[in-house]
Amino acid sequence: MEQLERPLTTIPQEVRRVRSGGLMVTAAVFIVAGLIGLVVTLTLYDAIVEMSADYQGRRSGLRGLVAPGLVLLSAAALVGGIVWLTAWSYRWERVETGSRVKQSVNAYAHVAPQDAAALLDRFRTGDPRVYLPVPSARSGNVTFGIWLAPKDSVAYVTVVARSGNTWQPLPPVVLRENAYAAISQVTVDNYGARASQTIVNGFLDPFLRG
Repeated sequence: MEQLERPLTTIPQEVRRVRSGGLMVTAAVFIVAGLIGLVVTLTLYDAIVEMSADYQGRRSGLRGLVAPGLVLLSAAALVGGIVWLTAWSYRWERVETGSRVKQSVNAYAHVAPQDAAALLDRFRTGDPRVYLPVPSARSGNVTFGIWLAPKDSVAYVTVVARSGNTWQPLPPVVLRENAYAAISQVTVDNYGARASQTIVNGFLDPFLRG
């Protein structure tokens, strides 16, 4: 589980981590294809070597690479499929509705770990004029993520700060209604700039308020 996913585990009443049927099928296809390819290439290895020995011209340089290359390719597909199935076949969904929760932003924030809670509090207002801009960095000790459930118009903001040799997740902020309308319009490239008037208008739209 990635460090930015860890805060989501602190709100089990809101979201849960489940297996994705589509991702499991894709992983299974890789596993089956890799297994079949591995069996076939190992069984017919000598025949493949003999066939590749006839390569002429530009393909002549591949003579010694075809058979081992096919074995490695099949093995890579098999191992990749197994890793995919065991580690990457999960997704997040809302407990109440089962709607999928997708990560839209995964970035480092250029703030000190002790200021991580203050950064999250800015998002808690839901006002893009308050939480934007977020100073970004290529690396650092604080990461933030934005997770969207478009079908339910709900967003989750996660912040994780380094504490010694570990990463400490903070409880996520949940944004709905106008706050969701605003943050759903902010792309990953916009977090370093102030809120545009379009985004601000979405937050101030009275027809979105419950």
